[in-house]
Amino acid sequence: MYRLLYLGFISLFLATTAFGSVTFEDANRQYRAGDFSGAAAAYEKLLTSEGPRAAVLYNLGNSYLSLKKYGLAILAYERASLLTPRDRDLRMNLALARKAAASPEQVSANPRLEAVLKYLSRDEWSWLVAGSALFIGAIVVLCGSVRLPKRTFHSLISATCLAGFLVVVGSAVLYLRRSEKDRGMIISETAVVRLSPFEKAESLGTPGLGKTVVLGVKNGDFQYVVVAGANLQGWLASKDVAAIVPE
Repeated sequence: MYRLLYLGFISLFLATTAFGSVTFEDANRQYRAGDFSGAAAAYEKLLTSEGPRAAVLYNLGNSYLSLKKYGLAILAYERASLLTPRDRDLRMNLALARKAAASPEQVSANPRLEAVLKYLSRDEWSWLVAGSALFIGAIVVLCGSVRLPKRTFHSLISATCLAGFLVVVGSAVLYLRRSEKDRGMIISETAVVRLSPFEKAESLGTPGLGKTVVLGVKNGDFQYVVVAGANLQGWLASKDVAAIVPE
């Protein structure tokens, strides 16, 4: 009797879970049908349950762009670009969202270096470093255990030097990009930077939709921010800002 009840509860739970789940295809169908709000909610649910995925973030950005929620669209596109930095369509849509929000992309002080650092995603740089290090280890073991012809040995030495160079470059890139986890973005047009973490505290300025900020400590419903490229820092309502790298 108890066993049957237990199996019944398990079956009901599984059926409820399956019924309440959403797939990427379901969300895409909602988007194609013009239900942009429903599609955005479905994509958000997918991100919560499955973690960040470039395709989901890209389509989420498209949904918010269609809803004219430009701050959220820019945020989704920026998050997607961390995973697929060389996606041309993504860059075009991000530019469209920024143009619609009157929020041009902030130009780096060294755009060429920035382009090199972000040509690969952090995961790709990490795999490059790990793969090169494993290659070096394998060559060392091989050379120590097998007597190789001189020409082969010299070729392996050259390949090892190249792998070592990639390890150094990749490690340097990852070090230079270590502050990405502290980057945030203004997602509200009415965001106000205040002198202290209170709603009625003195206003220091309005950073503007889509602006990049450096995230500091949190205090209740407020977070300390430094607005990039501007002499503005203070407390911002947490609802008006979001981390570009999802927590």
